[in-house]
Amino acid sequence: MMPLDEITITKIILEKFSEKFIAKALDVDVAIAGGGPAGLVAGKYLAEKGIKTCLFERKLSVGGQANFR
Repeated sequence: MMPLDEITITKIILEKFSEKFIAKALDVDVAIAGGGPAGLVAGKYLAEKGIKTCLFERKLSVGGQANFR
């Protein structure tokens, strides 16, 4: 039997969440890599046309170089 410590519980939660997230993320017509200005505009226009779009950004915020400080 597996010990139920905080790390084990967290791993199980993340595995279940990622399974659902990946299943939904893969059910799209277009995947956009990058949340910079071009990716955001492309996503906006595609979504307005009714195309199922998913935007992936590696950072916690979108905007790309427009967000520099």
